[in-house]
Amino acid sequence: MPSLQSGSLTIHWSTRGNEHGEPVVFVHGNWTTSLFWRPVLDRLPARFRAVAPDLRGRGQSRTEPHDYSVGRLAQDLVVLMDALGLSSAHLVGHSLGTAVVLELALVERARARSLTLVAPAWPDGMPRAYHLPERQRLAQENVALFAAAFRGIAPTAPDDAFFQELVAESHHQRPEATMATLDALCDWAPGDRLRALAGIPALVISGERDMLSTRDVGKRTADLLGARHEIAAGVGHSPNLEAPDTVVALLDSLVKAPAGG
Repeated sequence: MPSLQSGSLTIHWSTRGNEHGEPVVFVHGNWTTSLFWRPVLDRLPARFRAVAPDLRGRGQSRTEPHDYSVGRLAQDLVVLMDALGLSSAHLVGHSLGTAVVLELALVERARARSLTLVAPAWPDGMPRAYHLPERQRLAQENVALFAAAFRGIAPTAPDDAFFQELVAESHHQRPEATMATLDALCDWAPGDRLRALAGIPALVISGERDMLSTRDVGKRTADLLGARHEIAAGVGHSPNLEAPDTVVALLDSLVKAPAGG
């Protein structure tokens, strides 16, 4: 797994595909790592160049000081893209990762060739009802509780060796990242500012059974962006794990679509 060092920041990432292909950057959600994208990366057409980083505090990416705001995570993405010579890319996010790619596009619009948002974060801020640090702490301390919660966000994902590997790796998220992300998702509330991104080809994918980032959240996000809104039938909060063929097909069709089409 390649890595780079920029000051105190160490970023690790996974990669797939053609080094000179169409660049796509995949950003994972909270409580996960770049491994969460493996089913999608394994199915991508060969013409793509896929890059999937671990966000700071997750996987093997580390930094001091510990700033886990959405804005800081977006700036980390700029560091990685610049190091890889990517002035722009198709940006794909899941959950927290959707906030990161949207924030990047708001700050540096030219970075986004397109936006694909899977189970998007709340554009008006995470409801305070979900700000439950004690539950997060208990899951961090007890891998069985964590595994049960993880199954809740991916209810139809195969219970195979890969899923167990994903649970084990995700459980090693740094505690400060866990707690700080609750505040970060409450504080990130661009709302109508997202209308400024109209014109960037965009797609929102919601899971039909997603009880966290619901179809209503997906519809709100799509309306703000002027984006297509697709419902992945029968799946929960993790279409990239539960329906990777669907996610790849939708992404591929977005990237192939003519500008304005």
